[in-house]
Order: sequence, then structure tokens, then C-alpha cells
Amino acid sequence: MKNEIKNKRILITGGSSGLGRSLVSQFLANNARVVAIGRNSINQRFINPNYLSFSCNHASLDDIKNVIGLLKKEVTEFDILINNAGVLSPPKLQYTINGFEISYQVNFLSHVLFTRLLLKHGLFKSGLIVNVSSPIYTRGKLIADYAIGKSKYGMFQAYSNTKLYMALFSNKLAEEGISSFSFNPGTFSSGIYRLQKKWFHVLYKIAAPFMVSPDNVAKALYFIIKNGSWSNGDIVTKKGRIQHLNRFDTSQKLAFWQMIDDQIKDYLI
Repeated sequence: MKNEIKNKRILITGGSSGLGRSLVSQFLANNARVVAIGRNSINQRFINPNYLSFSCNHASLDDIKNVIGLLKKEVTEFDILINNAGVLSPPKLQYTINGFEISYQVNFLSHVLFTRLLLKHGLFKSGLIVNVSSPIYTRGKLIADYAIGKSKYGMFQAYSNTKLYMALFSNKLAEEGISSFSFNPGTFSSGIYRLQKKWFHVLYKIAAPFMVSPDNVAKALYFIIKNGSWSNGDIVTKKGRIQHLNRFDTSQKLAFWQMIDDQIKDYLI
């Protein structure tokens, strides 16, 4: 089903850099009304009456809770939510102020809390939720202890897990009757490496000009949403290919989501 974008109210997380900023530009260029949240407020970068931004650090669950109050003052309801904020897992285990492994919280748990709060406060009643995943979601493992850093830490595995969890979140929302899909953007030039060592920054900047640009990825996601070329609860690549997630039984998923509910329950107010 095609989705008219003009005048739709779009909410984008991680909107101050990388893919998020490209998505902001793409939707504004097509006459949508866009609100972005990110580590840095970027109102000055877009002189556009259809644009608002708010500072919000996904490494703080209190920030997630507090930004909901700001959004309620500006917007009655959103039509499309794109959960995009993310970070590449650091080489050594790091915890947030809330006690979770940082990429687990930034890439996944904060998005679950943010989405649940939007639903609870009536800021999202119907429409579409897109959760940005990654090609390496296929390497992810549904391990509860890994989510909070209690088992042996590995950067690659930690990041893979978070992107699997984002795909699972779309599947969960679809089961609840909410239109949602996960977006597999492929490999592209991004700013999610900020927690890496300096040598990684240097190599990444050398490689970036030869990688797909975030603008091209944003354009691909825009057309997937506009053309309705997605399948509820599934994963869609930037080329529009549908990928199904059928790796876990019901008991595994129930235990996982019970853990998540326990982790965010104190902030669901």
C-alpha cells in the first residue's frame, strides 16, 4: 500500500548525524513534518517551519523519559516513527549510567522504552514504526546475560545482538497489531564508530568515500515507506528484498521480552 508522505508527522531518533540526518533531509524535501531527537540539537541546520529537534542521549533512560514531555508540548500524534539512533559497540566493555552495556542500551533498549512511552502517552496511535537493523543481525544471539554484559564481552557479538533485537522488536510490534518492519541498510558510511580507538577513526575516514552514502540509504528507506514495499514484522533490505525472522520459538521470545519489560518498567511512567 502506497503511503502519502506530504504533511505526515515523522519522528526520527539519532537525527543529528549520519543516516538520521539524511533521513531528516529526505523527508523534509518531500514536504513531511519532521521531529528529530539526537545527542545534539540541530535546529540551526534546517531553516524549515516543518522541522523541530530535541537533544536526547540514548545512553540515558532518564533522557528518553524526559524528551517525551517535550514532544507532548509540540505534537499531538506521529504517523511514522523511525528508530535509528545507534553506536558501534566499543572494543572494551562500557556501561551506561543505567548499568547496561552501552550499545545494548543505545541501539535497542532505549528504543523499546521510547516506543512504549510514545504509545502510552498517545503520541503514536497508528501508523508505521521502522526499526533500523544491520546486515549482521544474522550473527546475533538471543542471550539474556549478554544484553547486560554479564558474560564474556566481544565487540562484534554485542553489536550483532543489538541489531537482532531490533529486528525482533519489529516482529513483536507486528504481533501486537502495530505496523512495523526492520530496515537492513547494508554497509554504508556512518558516524557510529565514535566509541572506537583513534586508529579506527583514521581508517574509517579513509574508507568512507568508497562506501555507500547515508543519503542514498535514506532515499532507499524513503521509497520503501512511500511505496509500501514492506512486510509487517519482517526485515527489508535497502534494495527492497524481504527477509523473514523465524529463528526462535515462542518460549525463547517470551522469556526475552519479559526480561526487557523488567528492565524498563521503572521508566514507564
